[in-house]
Parts: sequence; structure tokens; C-alpha cells
Amino acid sequence: MAKHKKREDGLYLRQFSTGKKADGSYIRKSVYAKTQKELEEKYFEAIEGYHLGFSHNIGNTTFANLAEIWLNNQGAGMSEKWNYRQKQVIDNHLLPAIGAVKLKDLKALHLQAIISEKAKAGLATSTMKQIKQTATRIVEMAVNSDLLPKNVFSCVKVPKLEPKEREALDEEQIKMVNETWATHFMGYPTLIMLYCGLRRGEMLALQWRDVDLERDVICVTKAVEFLSNQTTIKPPKSRAGKREVPIPLFLHNVLEQVKGDPNAVVCPNSSGGYMTDSAFSSAWHSYMNHLNLIYGGKNASRSRPKVEVIKQFTPHMLRHTYATMLYDAGVDIKSAQKFLGHANIEMTLSVYTHLTKFKIDGAIESLNTHIAEMGYSGSADDDD
Repeated sequence: MAKHKKREDGLYLRQFSTGKKADGSYIRKSVYAKTQKELEEKYFEAIEGYHLGFSHNIGNTTFANLAEIWLNNQGAGMSEKWNYRQKQVIDNHLLPAIGAVKLKDLKALHLQAIISEKAKAGLATSTMKQIKQTATRIVEMAVNSDLLPKNVFSCVKVPKLEPKEREALDEEQIKMVNETWATHFMGYPTLIMLYCGLRRGEMLALQWRDVDLERDVICVTKAVEFLSNQTTIKPPKSRAGKREVPIPLFLHNVLEQVKGDPNAVVCPNSSGGYMTDSAFSSAWHSYMNHLNLIYGGKNASRSRPKVEVIKQFTPHMLRHTYATMLYDAGVDIKSAQKFLGHANIEMTLSVYTHLTKFKIDGAIESLNTHIAEMGYSGSADDDD
């Protein structure tokens, strides 16, 4: 071990070069410690950290610092979409809770608490797995660089939650959408999602040239992708996503009234272009509020809270309603798969199986009600 002279303040000093200035002199980084042994440890930590991208002492490095370095290193060869999603996980789920925690103080309970909180909030198991995976990979970089002895996040458990029940619009909501489509600019796009089962991204990418009213089909060839609130047009995720969906007569009559220039966007933003994620969220909120007011609801004011008289619904509920209508209409499973754009038959089967169970449960309930109305309860007194 090299000997280093103790300074007047009682600390040992060692320096290393991080480059040169314009005048040719070296840029040096200083490392201080109370003992020779501690100085050697801090010195090599500092060099390791410098090459990874740390600009300060490892001992003061927080999870936020490490996450930034990890994203810069790992994201270099990855797609823009991968970088965007990882940053979303880090910014929305990890940094608010453990961003300020020093690397040396990280414990499994830090991430476990995050996962438990997300489980209580009803997040999907897949989302919680993504949170754990990202956090574990970030810490693994420090382990591989000998900055931490082990990955404390690897033992964190992710609970397996039952997926949320798929919801479809009820008859009252469908009637509401049908009767009011002409009163709001989101009216006919909502009908397209409802009666053709298009995903939000597929509907937002539609141009009027994709709507063939002579053949009564909508040609789905692309979808929008939102990255940092920027809209990108891309082909569907799978070959099955590229498809022709039949247009029912009711929707045909609506689209005949609103169809525009072939190159125009079917559901445009205020400038006529493709909507961003935030623009669509704002438009959907406006649409839900509009429906609420039509049916007797009230906006909030200084003297009263908002009065909601309708059951709100989401764009994805429209797609599930379409799948339900296909099932109720007796459309065969292969045709349903094609219309929905499912990559494999198992996805369609899971929807149809769920609907079958729902129908059976409803049939049993109806039978029980009928028997009860006949005056039979199963009691021995029924014979009297």
C-alpha cells in the first residue's frame, strides 16, 4: 500500500486525473479519508464511479443518481420506446419513494413497500413485475461494479393479483352513445371504437381513406404510439393487427354524414393533425363531462360539488363491448379473432370463455329467481 502524507487537518489525500483543461493542465479529483486504508478504499471507489459516470463520492450516491447512470448506459443501444417506458417506471414509481435514499442504505424493504403500495392501489401484476425488474437491474449495475456486495432487491416478492374483471357498457350507456354522437366531436370516434372494436391507438391513426363505405370495411393498417407526449405512426404490433373490420349499417349511416377528405385524420386534434396522449385525454374528459351535462349532471361551482348522473366508461371498455356483441351475435371464434386483431386464438378464447361463464352465471341466477317466484324455497314447508 502506497504511503500518503497526512494533512494538517488530519486527513489523507489522494488525487486522480479526469482529463485536461484547455491550457493543457490536468483536471484532478481529490479523495479524502481519515486513515490510509480508508483512503485506498475510497480512491478505488471514486475511480470506479468516475468511469461509470458518477461525478461525486460513491458514499453520497443516491438511488436517483444510480438510476440516471443506468438509464444513460443501458438505454444507449435500446429503442426510444424502451427508454421512454423505463423512464416512466423510474419517474412515476421509484424516484418518488426511494430517489433520495443513499445507495449504501438501500434495503429490500424499500422496494417491498413500493410493491405493497401498488398492490393496494390495484395495479396489475405485470406492472408491479416491471417495477421490480427495473429497480433490480439498476442495483445490479452497482453490484457488478463492486459498489454493493449484493442486490438487495432480488428477494422482493410481487403478489399475483387476479386480473380486473373486464367491463362492457350496459344497454343504457350504449343508448346514450348512440343518441348523442352528433353533439360532441368525440361522438363518432367513440362509435367507431364501439362498433368496430378498434383500439384507441388504431382509431387515432385512422385517415378517411381507411374508411371504405362502398365495401363497408375499415382498413386497419397503422396505430399511433405515444412517446414523451409525441405522436408516432407505426404499423400494428403483429400481423393480425393489420386487418379489415366490417362496418355495421348504423355506423355506415353515421360515417356517411361526417366523412371528410381522404387524407384527413378521422379523429384530429385542433390543428387537424394526430392527437397526442394528453390531447386525447383532454378530449375524452370533455366528452364524458358533455354526456354528464346532457343527462342532467352539473359542473362544480362555488356553492355545490360536481353532480354526476352517468356511469363513466373508458375507450377500452368500448372494445370489450364490441367483443361482447360479437359473442352475443353468435360470431364464430376465428372471425372474432380476425375482427379484434388478436395475435393468437388464445386471447380471443379468454374473452369468449369469460363471457360464457358470465352467461352461465346469469342463467343460473335467472333460474333461481324464477323458481323463487313460483314459491319454492327448498324448505320442508314447501309441501304444506
